[in-house]
Amino acid sequence: MTVRKPPDAKLDALALARAAGLGKAVKQFPEDVAVAAQSAVLAHSSLRAQENVAAEPWPPMRVRSAT
Repeated sequence: MTVRKPPDAKLDALALARAAGLGKAVKQFPEDVAVAAQSAVLAHSSLRAQENVAAEPWPPMRVRSAT
């Protein structure tokens, strides 16, 4: 029986970035891409679940008058 190691989160983030077309950024700045992915995960986890999945997690934008 073989024991499976959990995938490295950094490698997964870099693979996702490459799949999203960010291969050049991954090649030049792999640490920055990994940190950005971690920040995105933290920001996503701080949002509470919505009852209405189509609802935006922030209020809609309002246009101010130009005058």
